[in-house]
Amino acid sequence: MLEQRVVLAIEVRRFKCTNANCPRRTFAENVHALAGRYQRRTRSQARALHALGHALGGEAAARLAELLGLRTSADTVLRELRRVPERKRKPQPRVVGIDDWAIARGHQYGTIIVDLERREPIEVFAGRESIAVAAWMRAHPSIEIVARDRAGAYSDAVDIALPAAQQVSDRWHLLSNLRDNVERLLYRLGPQLRQAAQQVEVAGVTLGRQRVLSRDSLWSWQRQSDQLRAARLALYERVMALHAQGGTMKGIGLELSIDQRTVRNFVTAGSFPERAPRARGPTPLDPYLSFIEERIAHGCRFPELIWQELKQRGYMGSCAAVRNCVIRLLFPQGKEPLVQAPVRTMPCPSARRVFGWLVGWRRLAVEEPRSADHERFVQALCKIEPVVGEVRSLAREFLGLMHRRSPRQFDRWLKRLSRCDAAEMRRFAKSLRADLPAVRAAFKLPWSNGQTEGHVNRLKFLKRQMYGRANIELLRLRVLKPN
Repeated sequence: MLEQRVVLAIEVRRFKCTNANCPRRTFAENVHALAGRYQRRTRSQARALHALGHALGGEAAARLAELLGLRTSADTVLRELRRVPERKRKPQPRVVGIDDWAIARGHQYGTIIVDLERREPIEVFAGRESIAVAAWMRAHPSIEIVARDRAGAYSDAVDIALPAAQQVSDRWHLLSNLRDNVERLLYRLGPQLRQAAQQVEVAGVTLGRQRVLSRDSLWSWQRQSDQLRAARLALYERVMALHAQGGTMKGIGLELSIDQRTVRNFVTAGSFPERAPRARGPTPLDPYLSFIEERIAHGCRFPELIWQELKQRGYMGSCAAVRNCVIRLLFPQGKEPLVQAPVRTMPCPSARRVFGWLVGWRRLAVEEPRSADHERFVQALCKIEPVVGEVRSLAREFLGLMHRRSPRQFDRWLKRLSRCDAAEMRRFAKSLRADLPAVRAAFKLPWSNGQTEGHVNRLKFLKRQMYGRANIELLRLRVLKPN
């Protein structure tokens, strides 16, 4: 009590049974209100250990229990956690969400099922095969609606066990599939992206012809970045050479010890895909960039001198920031040293960044590109490759339909998608038609897999809290709501 250890010395009476037919000769006095049978702790202490074990696991719960005056061990906490029987759930679930989670990523997976009406997980087990999931579904015939991602195993399980149940495809996964297909198209159009970027002039002062500094002026991390690009370029050339010799993507990946997706990206890119430069936020040096470019254009290549001149103009930053800016202007990453730059053009953006400029999604609302440079890039790209304009229109319309939940307009949109000139979008239409009832339900019903994804995140937190050493039984006890 009050963090002080208390020991109760209880004396119980033992009685003799006078009935000759009774199988027990003696019996003890009942103290079940205070403690369980054969237990050396009170029921309140057992409940406290169970709550600590459910919240913290074995070792952490034992350490906290010691501070609270409860002498115990981690094994005892886990035994107490497993001793309490699982409560029966009444009423039975009607709307559930189902998703997978990684026990060992890439090797073994499990399944979590959530009651979406009561907002609590109701089952966790190892495996995500349709047979195991169907067996659990058969034991719960009260289920009427199943929200799931677009994995085929869960769809097959529901079709086998509960053919009358309504399946709902998760809306976030539909949007993610749209983004993946558009990005595949943009990655395939890598040369067109670079051509469009070269047509976009970024506002700034033109640099004249000049002698460049030595590369010894670069920082070590900048030289390392150039070395990494050279290594990636050499890898790209090896992949393309093996592909030209008839090698398969899987075979090339095994030979070079790289992922098959990397091989596919290299092969479909058309030319060496440059990495998108890191987006830079606003800095105190931004108002003085035009002055720095003007000084470089006049032949000044001494960062310390430029820094002194900027201080007279009110600049309060360091000389190192000015030096970095001058080096970036003279030595663009991945290119030859700057000799003459008649026009500053936009660096080639990544496929994911271009997708954001094309579609402009944010919280399912369609927005225009935020920058005028971005809009000019989009217009140039649509002019170079007209199919991008068609894909942009389809993608923005799909986001609007998802926001308005309009199933009738979705059917007309799907017909247009099937006739799109881009093969990636036609494959997306084919996948939607293969799961059409569940996709239509996503436009009609309010249910989605958002809750399930949240509980998967909580499950991963508990798994990492136990350093990945907990077996599936203990993890299940901690994820499910305690009794």
